[in-house]
Amino acid sequence: MLKKLIKYDIKSTWRDFAGIYLSILLGVIILPFIFNYVNNDFIVITGGFIAFGIIIAVIVITIISLFKIFNINIYSKQGYLTLTLPVTSSQILSSKLIVSSMWIVLTMIVSVIGLLVFALLIAPLPFMDIINEIKMVIAQLSGLGGVTILLLVLAMIVSTVKEVAKLFLACSIAHLKQFNKFRVPIGVLSYFAFSWAESILVQGVAMISGPFLKDKSIFISQLNTISNLGSLQEALGLFNWVMGLALLYGVVLIIAYSICNIWILNNKLDLS
Repeated sequence: MLKKLIKYDIKSTWRDFAGIYLSILLGVIILPFIFNYVNNDFIVITGGFIAFGIIIAVIVITIISLFKIFNINIYSKQGYLTLTLPVTSSQILSSKLIVSSMWIVLTMIVSVIGLLVFALLIAPLPFMDIINEIKMVIAQLSGLGGVTILLLVLAMIVSTVKEVAKLFLACSIAHLKQFNKFRVPIGVLSYFAFSWAESILVQGVAMISGPFLKDKSIFISQLNTISNLGSLQEALGLFNWVMGLALLYGVVLIIAYSICNIWILNNKLDLS
């Protein structure tokens, strides 16, 4: 049943994100032409505003789509239909998290590809030379570079899922009966309150791990004076360790936010 929920959520939101990708595509095609072949200052400035507008449109449409995926599909008339399906609250929430995170990650990938194409069209560079340079750097790092890249990608995905889970929990809190008259401010305040609590938690973890990090002189006192490959590998090894902790931290928060959200859906749901 989870697969059917995911399929339904994708069908209900793909048009919104197709608009985002179309905007990025048009920007990649039109803006380099303006900057390279038009010598009119007014048109160039207009092109800059178009680029800024595309960025704002991507952000706004993404937020609206996330809101649609969870808030509208759960806390509106559609919610009555959704909750009558033979599925559990955890399956509903899992579907929303998976689809929302998928769209965000895909949007990030498309945006990065768009920026790379844009840069290449503005200032063409030998593509294979760039690829060869990247391969050479990774090879010189004796495998640590590949692990670092993998950890960074995983950290970005986990961080994305965490933020979505936090946003969904804030929406659920805003729909508690006690806050009927103040749903929007309560939802916003809840989101920022969770973010503030996360920063406090990170500071606490940093204080606990302080003695360990102090023993790593390469990280504390020599990171800015790396002069050889060995010291760089040592720094990357510590960085990978920190990224591993960050992944664990993100997963724990995803589970915590999801458990709280499921409890509200099961016990405090108000569709009015």
